[in-house]
Amino acid sequence: MIFLIIVFIILFGVEYYIAEKCLMLIVKPVRHSYELMRQQEIDNGFGKAVDAYENQWNRKDFELKCDDAIIRGEIITNPGATENKAAIICHGHTANRYSALKYAYLFYQRGYNVVIYDERYFGRSDGDYCTLGEKESRDLARIIRFTRETFKDCFLALHGESMGAATALLVTQYEKPDLIIADCPFSDSTRLFNEYIVKNLHIPPVLVIPFMKILASIQYDYHITQTSPIKAVSQSDVPICFMHGTDDTLILCDHSKVMYDRCLNPLSKLNLFQGADHAMSIVSDPVRYEELVDAFLRSCNS
Repeated sequence: MIFLIIVFIILFGVEYYIAEKCLMLIVKPVRHSYELMRQQEIDNGFGKAVDAYENQWNRKDFELKCDDAIIRGEIITNPGATENKAAIICHGHTANRYSALKYAYLFYQRGYNVVIYDERYFGRSDGDYCTLGEKESRDLARIIRFTRETFKDCFLALHGESMGAATALLVTQYEKPDLIIADCPFSDSTRLFNEYIVKNLHIPPVLVIPFMKILASIQYDYHITQTSPIKAVSQSDVPICFMHGTDDTLILCDHSKVMYDRCLNPLSKLNLFQGADHAMSIVSDPVRYEELVDAFLRSCNS
């Protein structure tokens, strides 16, 4: 009997330790520097975007109080804009506003004013932890209202990558943009965690998820199993363009497929990039990526 109790305590401790480590990868991940993300953008072929941002664009800093964080970003006013259009770019997990520049450049070239920012916990924004879209979507709702105050009655586009894409989809619970381009989003946090644990830890998720759920709720007021972009998509008629690499090893492209099937707006599109890994669709085929964006923007603007 004592032996069984000891075994139980050991197993409980191991599961708790694994759950805590997994949770830390989510809420307090590595935060990449501006310098690293800047060089990555250049190495991936987006030096023009970096140069435009640093040397050409008219930029104005902003900061917004959002719940328990200060979100900092920049408004990029486009003197070449022929219509009142604005795009907000949402970066991914571990990144910062520099990783948004390739998409900002794409919209800027198409006559949009652009808003880029650092998600909570990343870059120059405050925030003690990350929630993979739960609190970030409420931050984005505040940024949307700020953007609409800045550019009165603007046609508003959202572009998000990975966590940023999930955030853009989740924000439809609070605000209604005119369109969303969602690049490699996850459909549901529980599914994402299950797939990660099976692939990387090779253990049943049921041994870890309950501990993660309790720890996240107690320590961070974060409900890890309730972050569900697919639920938001199922309840929104915003046109959504999904971009996803078929060889995405972090978030399977099936996440975008199942969400596309739930889309209510007939203008929504699903575009797969053969052989592209996570967040690499625009890198793998930038010409096709821009052509698909152009087609989607035309259909939504019409």
